[in-house]
Amino acid sequence: MLGAGTIINPIIKIVTVVAILGAAYLFIVKPVLDTTDSVIDRSFDAFDQSFEGFEGFDQLPGQLQSNLDEALDATNNPKPLQQCIKRAIDGNRPNTQGIERCVARFAN
Repeated sequence: MLGAGTIINPIIKIVTVVAILGAAYLFIVKPVLDTTDSVIDRSFDAFDQSFEGFEGFDQLPGQLQSNLDEALDATNNPKPLQQCIKRAIDGNRPNTQGIERCVARFAN
């Protein structure tokens, strides 16, 4: 027996499932993704700002520059290395020996 109930009931079930999934995305998934995105953006901004005032880094000798780049890439917590390098900078002129000591001390 083919009636209206055999066609309408599955359609209502499908529409209900789609509505529930849409609401779950709109009220749960999307806010979590937006929050995560903003946290990641803020952490990258803070990392970029931590190197403000390091104008002399582009003029470092080639090997020291590559060692510094490798140390920054290899470390899980670059903050101590960054603070050591900030102390090694005299005004806007980098102290290459001080930076070499920092790289040797904090390189993993």
